[in-house]
Amino acid sequence: MKLRPCIASPAITIHEAKGLALNFADARSLPERTSSIGLGVCGPIQNWRTDFLFAYDIFPAFIMRFEAEWKSAGRKMQIGDIILQRAVVPPIGFGICMEFAVRISSIIKEERRLGFAYETLTGHAERGVSEFYFEDRGGSLTFTIRTHSEPGHWTSRLVKRSVTLPYQAWCTQRALRHVRERFSCENERPS
Repeated sequence: MKLRPCIASPAITIHEAKGLALNFADARSLPERTSSIGLGVCGPIQNWRTDFLFAYDIFPAFIMRFEAEWKSAGRKMQIGDIILQRAVVPPIGFGICMEFAVRISSIIKEERRLGFAYETLTGHAERGVSEFYFEDRGGSLTFTIRTHSEPGHWTSRLVKRSVTLPYQAWCTQRALRHVRERFSCENERPS
């Protein structure tokens, strides 16, 4: 993890992040958390505009900024792509950015689920795997964030119960709301 003023460019490059190893051995051994939000529409998923998810438009900009390898390359997301994450601290849109990297580990394209997962790399504040996906639950469409993770950096482990876990829960709720708002905007129907 690197700390840097948010107005500065990232301290780590995508090329450098490509060489980073995972910061965990087995994600299945890490605590699982799942949070979902209803989108107020019926499936199937293919009837709706969902491309913004694959642009990593999940977190509000006052919480997370990022650089995505596929965007720099002018193509679609692929397994193995790097995301340089810049978490804004405090989450007010400016200040200090904590920088770390993740790697796309899977792209989910199933009949009832559509999304992707990433895995954390050396130096990340967390360690584990996060999945972000739309899901058709018997006709009702939801967005879900599912993680197998725990604090990964010694500083985040030190304040796990008082800061890290409550902050993660807060960020997850903001991300769920952000995706619901984006989904609504992308799928507005003319009156």
